[in-house]
Amino acid sequence: MVLRSTLFVMLAIAVANGCATRAAPEAEAIRAGYRTDPTERLFVPSVQAACAPPDGWSMEPLKQSKNHTHQVWLSPTGSTAYGVIRFSLPLPVGPETVLYFFLREMRNSEGEARLISKRRDPALKGLRFVAEGGKYTVRTNLTTKGFRGWAIYAGTRRDREILPSELAMAELARENTETGVDANSAAAKP
Repeated sequence: MVLRSTLFVMLAIAVANGCATRAAPEAEAIRAGYRTDPTERLFVPSVQAACAPPDGWSMEPLKQSKNHTHQVWLSPTGSTAYGVIRFSLPLPVGPETVLYFFLREMRNSEGEARLISKRRDPALKGLRFVAEGGKYTVRTNLTTKGFRGWAIYAGTRRDREILPSELAMAELARENTETGVDANSAAAKP
């Protein structure tokens, strides 16, 4: 609940304005019982995305403001989250600009924000970054398209042990999320 609220606040201000996925998480997630069949993705109109939440994770109530919507799924332990944030931009800016505001808001809401790593990914057409705040570590894919953007993340609480199987499921869900789609195009994709 707190993770969802904090991430909501982090991007709410940013929009008023990665860590590379390893092959291992997919295998680990499959062993943990995660459904990887892309036809099982769930179209979530509020975030304009075909989402791939792990089996058994709870969908939290949608958070939204004038400029963003944020859907999150929590693991059964509550230690790990998979989330999709769709936000509006005042100008068509790139992920580098949005990242600056993301980190600024993380610092405001959590007291600190450290960019652990970032890299441009041509396949993603955006940034992959890992950031650590006072309470959370987020492994995020950040993309923009015109006046819209998305932050898809696998998040863990810093005050709890990282559960590798949960993190692997959240990372796989993040990688299997398709943004900027509508119900028809999401259903048509294999």
